[in-house]
Amino acid sequence: MDRRSFDADIVVVGGGPAGSAAAISCAQRGLKVILCEREKGDRDRPGETLHPGAEPILAQLGVAGHLAGVTGARHEGIWIEKSGKRHFEAFGGGAGDRWMGLQVWRADFDALLLGRAAELGVDIRRGCAPRDVLRAGPSICGLRMADGDISARMVVDATGSARWLGRILEIDMPPRSPRLIAFYGYVEGACPERDLAPLLVADAAGWTWTARVKPGLYQWTRMRFGETASAIVPPEELSRLAPVGRMKGADVTWRMASQISGPGWFIVGDAAAVLDPASSHGVLKALMSGILAGQLIEASLSGKAPPAELSASYHRWLARWFETDILQLGRFYRELGATEFA
Repeated sequence: MDRRSFDADIVVVGGGPAGSAAAISCAQRGLKVILCEREKGDRDRPGETLHPGAEPILAQLGVAGHLAGVTGARHEGIWIEKSGKRHFEAFGGGAGDRWMGLQVWRADFDALLLGRAAELGVDIRRGCAPRDVLRAGPSICGLRMADGDISARMVVDATGSARWLGRILEIDMPPRSPRLIAFYGYVEGACPERDLAPLLVADAAGWTWTARVKPGLYQWTRMRFGETASAIVPPEELSRLAPVGRMKGADVTWRMASQISGPGWFIVGDAAAVLDPASSHGVLKALMSGILAGQLIEASLSGKAPPAELSASYHRWLARWFETDILQLGRFYRELGATEFA
């Protein structure tokens, strides 16, 4: 079909970091993009610690100059306590050139990325969720919406744990770990120890993470093997601070979809692969998968390489990263004595 017969070159479902990165990457390459976000307003998401390595990626997306407005804290590294022994792990850098991590507030961070997409001409449609896909033979060619179809040359699923397109296509996403639930919450007050750097405390029963996300506001996350929500409480150093909102939980069982791209579609971010937060780079992986998908989509639509070859290269890239991460995470837990990973 002629490009002019489509409503857009790309339609992205989901406005988180992966979806925004895919939309920006495609728009930077001159493609017409529509992004559909289910939420009508800013989304409530946990704060996120970003390694300094995220800054070049964010510069590539064109938002590095605005990071100060969404950053609640910066730090030179993190404190790690394993089985009672604590040490400081710096991010690196030489004298006078310290590498500083970023503690971003996710709602503001996500809004920054969406704002950048809009600057590039992406048509952002809030409060809309697709009902089904449009098909042309074996290929997907758009979305079926409640208020009318959207035709597109390529569909990108960035719906995270909802896995909207993966579920429609009945793509298997088998677990690669025991069932893992990360519980998290917020407290406000003063905890000077966490103002300087986050802390990860880990032992055979699991781990606890604490970090300042904004002045006077701290996040804690706990993943304890086999424990239910009723047994989870904030860490001792934050126990005297005032809770903000209720504790929440997220299923972070390790999974990767058996297929993450095909004729007319790509899957990015957590919709493609999930690891628990101890992997330390969930948002970075979301951004990079979105950027790479944008590059490969442009190459496919412009005929620079066969679509099947591009699809296979994308799967190999993410699978290598995923397999490397689960090897490292498994080793980390086994060293702690976690029998679930023996």
